[in-house]
Amino acid sequence: MILKNIFLLIFSVFILASLSLNAQETNNPVKKSIKKETIDGKKYFIHVIQKGETLFAISKAYNIDKNIIAIENPDVFESLKPGQILRIPCEVETNTTKSTNFKTHTVTKGETLYSISKKYSVSIVDLNKYNPEVANGLQIGQGIKIPQKSEVLAENNTVPKDTAKYVYHKIEKNQTLYSISRQYNVSIDVIYQANLELETKGLKNGEFIRIPKNIINKPVINEEIALDTKIDTTKKVIIPEIAYVPIVNTTDCGKYNYSENHPTFKISLILPLQSDALTIESENEASANSNFEPQPKPFLEYYEGFLLAVDSMKRKGINITVKIFDIKKDSSKTQDIINKGDLNNSDLIIGPVYENNFKQISDFAKKKNINIIYPINSQNTEIFSNPRVFQVNSSLSSQMSQATKYLASFKDINYIVIQNGTKDELEIIQNYKTKLFKEYETNFKTEKVPYVEVLYSNEGLAGVEKRLVNDKINIFIIPSSNQIFVINLLTKLQPLTKKFKIIMAGMPSWKKFDNNLELEYLHNLNMHSFVPFYADYTSTLVKNFIIDYRFNYKCEPSKYSLLGYDTGIYFLTALYNYGHDFQDCLHNLDLHLLQSDFNFVKMGENGGYENNGTLILHYNQDNDVKIVNVITDTIKSPLIFPDIQIRKIKQQ
Repeated sequence: MILKNIFLLIFSVFILASLSLNAQETNNPVKKSIKKETIDGKKYFIHVIQKGETLFAISKAYNIDKNIIAIENPDVFESLKPGQILRIPCEVETNTTKSTNFKTHTVTKGETLYSISKKYSVSIVDLNKYNPEVANGLQIGQGIKIPQKSEVLAENNTVPKDTAKYVYHKIEKNQTLYSISRQYNVSIDVIYQANLELETKGLKNGEFIRIPKNIINKPVINEEIALDTKIDTTKKVIIPEIAYVPIVNTTDCGKYNYSENHPTFKISLILPLQSDALTIESENEASANSNFEPQPKPFLEYYEGFLLAVDSMKRKGINITVKIFDIKKDSSKTQDIINKGDLNNSDLIIGPVYENNFKQISDFAKKKNINIIYPINSQNTEIFSNPRVFQVNSSLSSQMSQATKYLASFKDINYIVIQNGTKDELEIIQNYKTKLFKEYETNFKTEKVPYVEVLYSNEGLAGVEKRLVNDKINIFIIPSSNQIFVINLLTKLQPLTKKFKIIMAGMPSWKKFDNNLELEYLHNLNMHSFVPFYADYTSTLVKNFIIDYRFNYKCEPSKYSLLGYDTGIYFLTALYNYGHDFQDCLHNLDLHLLQSDFNFVKMGENGGYENNGTLILHYNQDNDVKIVNVITDTIKSPLIFPDIQIRKIKQQ
């Protein structure tokens, strides 16, 4: 909690500084419009921009987040011009006596407040609260306002009687069904089935919805392995694509025989466990707070998963010792470990997790001919200069390359790139357009690629629709990582799914704001996501791991736990099968892992090895996410796109 408070303090200072700068944008106060219009059932202020007004100043005048204004008015991405009209959502009405929140009951002969309260499951206190005139007695024919159950819950925060079956979640401002489903680790369909009224009335601030208890806290799936930028602040850039070099076997992969000598493999594991220990201590202090949310402990969880892999290999008769080195971003301590010779006899080094520390250990490993694993993050320049380095997490460049290989394998496709002309977008398009064309021309022996680009800031949705083709599958490629633009665009694209066959290629960069993406929109657009890790929690292998993990650690595994296990099983098996110099023989390994399909390729003549094994996920019409293919050196499964249909919500 201390670390969290420090972060919040820093964030607050940053916000205050930003407000100070924005406040200087204009000296002209913005006059709030009194004109209102109802559009698609939603009330808006109609604001005409005056000279000198800025988006920040307008947002302050209407007391609304400027991002919300931007989502409702995508033209603000271009510029603000005098005379331009903005639709600004009105504030949520706070009048609790609105008729839409109440039913009207007409009093009949013989009725009492008690009988009415029982009939509608509303307390007498609430009937008096919303109908003060009943203090003078009931009259036949009198109309009484009956607060709806959600209104009573919102006003009185009372808990209904079936709390054994449900958790009741109070809707907060700007929450979506997807963000709520992520919070409780349940699907949107589960929420719909428990709250059928949502289909007609939607979410309303302050109301409660039911979350079935029996499926809460199941493990979260479909999460890319990536550390928060607070942990590793190395700037993320697109590394220019390096040509893969075919692995030349200089080792006789069938020569090594572990049973001849039964050596003990010495594994050196370098992780900053102390930082996770501090997190646990803070959690213990804060857990009494009802709003307490556990923080991720990636390094400890990775370590726990790795130890289970060690236990599994030991049961097969393999001798293994693991030595843990607890270091953070301390280069002097890292060098001290090297100078003391603590790593000299290692058969395998895993870590460190931070790039600066990793370079120190990587240089040592290169001199000593020890294979070294970069375990979690997806960017490390050492992979281009050290042939002993193995990077487990695929880089953005690798993921995009594999996605392009897959998308270029289908003939009857119409590729539509929707972009806003930003520098980052143009860089991505430039890097991968060439590869898409090359792959397509090779696959289909033609120079004509069905590819178009739409500059959305100029052409808008109309420009997208006129590029769509009726008799083909249209693949949207959206290279933007701008959260507001992406969310707004996905919303605007929804009506097109009722007219055309559409598949959207999801970008890896969207992971940083995926909690704000409406899951239903992704299913409607048949999104195909390209990820290096994905756990199928229906598989027996994953189920058995969870049982084992719970038994040993008395808690639930995370994506980092699964990654630690997969890494341990893979590289310990490589040591067992091929010995210390296993790098030339990895293409012979065929292992069933929990959430990975490792495929290590050599990065240049003098480089190390990067995992480019990529899983293709389909957000399908059954509101499910399924692995539809795997890309390594080849595309493993038949190239068949699923039937594209309009998604329908399942009913009970």
